[in-house]
Amino acid sequence: MGLTKMYNIEELVEKAVLLMIRNTRGQCLTFTPKKVAKFAKLDTKPVTLSVVRWVIENRLTPHGIRIYKRSSHGVKYIVDSTSPLWNKAKSL
Repeated sequence: MGLTKMYNIEELVEKAVLLMIRNTRGQCLTFTPKKVAKFAKLDTKPVTLSVVRWVIENRLTPHGIRIYKRSSHGVKYIVDSTSPLWNKAKSL
């Protein structure tokens, strides 16, 4: 939790998603809120995952992230190479 003192959770989630996209070798990336939380070195408690999911759906969905699958296990998101977020991440 050392990084959360310097950044708020919204910034950490956005930076984590951008870095995940940047490290992707293919044309698309699928991820869950738990995967983003682990990548950002956040707790994986349900409260934190709810905040991560809120950030993904309200701050990043307008930039090209879509819901890939809903199940009883949660939500999986997808972003592909046609997304403006993808171009932003790859140009970092």
